[in-house]
Amino acid sequence: MAAEVLPLTTIGIIIIIAIALSILVKKLNLNPVLGFIIAGFLLGPFALGFLHPTDALVVGFGEIGLFILLFYLGLELSLKDFIAAGSAAFGLALIDMAALIGFSLLFSIIVGFMLFSTSTAIVAKFAIDKGIIKQFPVRLAISILILQDFLGILLLVFVTSLSTAGSTLGLALTALVFAVAAFFAVYQLSQAVEKWLVKNNFGHVEMSLYALGIGMVVATLGSVLGLSTALGAYFAGFALAETRAGRKIKSDINFLRDFFLVFFFVSFGTSIFFSKAANAIVLPSLETLAFFGMIAVALAIGIIAINGAVFSVFGPLFRLARKDAVLSALLLVPLGEFVVIIANSASSVLAGSESGYISVIGVLLIAITVIVFAPLYNSLNLYRRVLNMIPEIFKERKTKAAPKPHTPYTIAQLKLFALNSFVVACLAVMTMILYAALPRFGVPIIFSREVTAAIGFVLFAFVPGYKAIKAAGNVLRHAIKAH
Repeated sequence: MAAEVLPLTTIGIIIIIAIALSILVKKLNLNPVLGFIIAGFLLGPFALGFLHPTDALVVGFGEIGLFILLFYLGLELSLKDFIAAGSAAFGLALIDMAALIGFSLLFSIIVGFMLFSTSTAIVAKFAIDKGIIKQFPVRLAISILILQDFLGILLLVFVTSLSTAGSTLGLALTALVFAVAAFFAVYQLSQAVEKWLVKNNFGHVEMSLYALGIGMVVATLGSVLGLSTALGAYFAGFALAETRAGRKIKSDINFLRDFFLVFFFVSFGTSIFFSKAANAIVLPSLETLAFFGMIAVALAIGIIAINGAVFSVFGPLFRLARKDAVLSALLLVPLGEFVVIIANSASSVLAGSESGYISVIGVLLIAITVIVFAPLYNSLNLYRRVLNMIPEIFKERKTKAAPKPHTPYTIAQLKLFALNSFVVACLAVMTMILYAALPRFGVPIIFSREVTAAIGFVLFAFVPGYKAIKAAGNVLRHAIKAH
């Protein structure tokens, strides 16, 4: 009986302590995530020893929490918002990311990844509270955050791949093909399931349960292919966001997200100073701890300076005025949940004490950047004056009237043909990869595996294939009529 009660008691204690600390931290105007992490640190082997990073409860609930978080992030990203972000957001996000990485050592690269993991939730809430959400530099900053989340998922695949054998380039190509195939396959299947549920008078609960199920299946397929489960979870959520039930699914899993995220961040807190290689706490000296504290402060100052410099110098290339560039740069300062995700994934590929230290740096970076964010905004004019000292290298480009294409219909159809052909190609490659990677179940029917693979490919590739053929036919008919 005690064995049955103990897990429930443990879960209850974790939730109560984590929530109490998160409320306390929130009262100090800090990210409540820090409260969950502190709870894990206090309950972990470093302090009370109530939890251990390798406990089945900690590992299992932590993994579910990571899945739910990334699935939810995917649901928050819509294809329309992603495309609407535009070249300015994409270009500045890439330049900013490249400027922040800048090192060759694995530890430095991972810290570089962490430095562009701005908290979308903190920035969006801050902008709404200040009444500046509709300003162009604010909308641009939020678009960049959307792209940062997207790029962060791809970088997470890279970090995870460091512990596996094989070519990084090959893994990157597999990730690209998998992402495209997963998005369109889940989107098509979900539309069909949604229509069937509506036709048979089922409610949104069944659709939300289906969404979680398909998300877990796609995440598992990502793991089977040697990719991060995060990639599958994210793109499954991304695809489901495009369905009519997308908003309702997101609303339905809100509580589930909040519940399991407590355990994900508590799990992360238990791993601070814990070396997975040594399976023990590796305590740094006071000098080392002070050194990492100074590194975190220097990195926080660096991210503020680099963001400002990148936006001030390159902003005019994307029609962003200098005064607007400063505000956009400032809104990218507060780091959030993705820092924890990257640090948690990286701890398994770092050697020795570094696997424990990466968690410390992650927590310090979140705390410092969130603390200085509001005072920096209040000193915005001073920040602008400092950045105005940077020479204006690029002049703001004036918008030129685009030449009117002679055959807009043909160009649109060619784009449609190219996109759908690419999707069909990705589905074909993914079918072959899964055919080789998935286990054989020993079905005593000749060619059953080949037939199943072919049927699966045809089911998912039929719609994009039909659209590609139709677009090609439209181009040919238009060309014949033109002559």
